[in-house]
Amino acid sequence: MKMISFIASVVLLVQLANLANVLLHSGMGHGAGLDTFLADMHDPWQNFINSDLVMGLLFSLSWLIFRERGKRRVQTIAWVWMAAWWGNIVIAIYALKAAREAQGAWPVFFMGSHSPNASARTNRPAPLPLRLLCLGGVAVTLIYIAHGLLACAFATVPATGYLAGFLPIALSLALLGLPAQR
Repeated sequence: MKMISFIASVVLLVQLANLANVLLHSGMGHGAGLDTFLADMHDPWQNFINSDLVMGLLFSLSWLIFRERGKRRVQTIAWVWMAAWWGNIVIAIYALKAAREAQGAWPVFFMGSHSPNASARTNRPAPLPLRLLCLGGVAVTLIYIAHGLLACAFATVPATGYLAGFLPIALSLALLGLPAQR
């Protein structure tokens, strides 16, 4: 479990550094990456790379959906929506969450609450400081969305990017910050 947590942490740190680079040098005012992802679709290699990334993401999402089955439906939708938009940075966060819940038990890591005798592990709430940090993140994300919408004067592509890209972050952080479903 330590290796999974280490790899997920490295992915998270690298992707956060890349996101910081995007924010500093490009910004989100052009659709939060959607236009960049769709650019050069006529290039066969770009098509191959994009589809490879999407297929890997769908594979990861199938695991996430299986693990979340039976929990709050809005929680599953938020995770899927956020991962579909933000990719492996979200999968890394989810893997860290799953590793924390599993407490070293591989069946619980892979199967979540569907693993035998998993209820005591998977229903354990996150520590209070982490929950408060998540709820603070909700406020920061909502302020960022409002600022972005005002800055782009509600232009269609950037406004769609801000709303579709950042609302699931706020929702997921809210769900992580609230007490676990019993």
